[in-house]
Amino acid sequence: MSFADYWSHYTEVKPMLMFLALSLAFSVICVFYILMIVFVKSRFVEKRERRLFYYEKAHDTIQRFYEMVFAGASILSFLAIYYLIDRFSPDGDFRDWWDRYKDMLLLLMICLSIVFNNILDRLIIPLKKITREERGSVRLLGMLYVILIFAYIKFIYENDNYDGFIMYFLGLMIGRFIYFDASFRDGIKTMLDALRNFPLLILGLAYTGFMAYTGFTSGYLLVGNGVLVSTFIAHIFMIVAIFIIHHSRFMYIFARKPRTVAEKPVYEPVYEPYEGIEDVDYETDDDGYYYDE
Repeated sequence: MSFADYWSHYTEVKPMLMFLALSLAFSVICVFYILMIVFVKSRFVEKRERRLFYYEKAHDTIQRFYEMVFAGASILSFLAIYYLIDRFSPDGDFRDWWDRYKDMLLLLMICLSIVFNNILDRLIIPLKKITREERGSVRLLGMLYVILIFAYIKFIYENDNYDGFIMYFLGLMIGRFIYFDASFRDGIKTMLDALRNFPLLILGLAYTGFMAYTGFTSGYLLVGNGVLVSTFIAHIFMIVAIFIIHHSRFMYIFARKPRTVAEKPVYEPVYEPYEGIEDVDYETDDDGYYYDE
């Protein structure tokens, strides 16, 4: 199949909407699962702080889950583009230029993937609840997320086409920790923070696995254009589903912000005249004092 054939297949309206509906349904399931876990944890918090803990923890955890999906999609984006260019570029001047500089272009695409990640989590779907440290640790977990996807492709699909990518990312992860002393210590702290998000990694892999399984079995995702590209296409639908959930403010139905003391309405007492007392007219003298007429 040519690139035009793949494009016409993936842009067919009915299968595309059905696949988006599946992605949206499983996104909602993931959100409810996180809310349920946070609700159970909130039972062990003091009652007066329970609602605030539930609100803050629920939104923070859900946004960390979103960030991990974004990090994985950003990495898969430039790998998929690299794979498509390498596969579909015809022979000629561009092919010669690509074969000569493709390693350097891969590094450039990595930088562009970081920009793409920042656009996703700061502009398109702003994630304001997570801190800078949490963002860094989750993005590191996103690298492990992609490596595990590659491992699944290699050992389950028995596809060895991405071995170079696997070694490349392992090198990036190792280099992040052992290049300088300070970087090593900071890297260990980041790794420990990433391990605290390990349940989100399992949830993200389950989400990706569900999308890949339903996509391949239904015939919407095609193995012929590369499992890596199909996995990235699945992540595009996941991002669209997250966009719908986030901007519809669906979570605020189940995780509302508790009202603080300053936000509670202040009720002014209403004074009514006593019954049986007639109204008395008062006037003021020249000095402004009231006197009974």
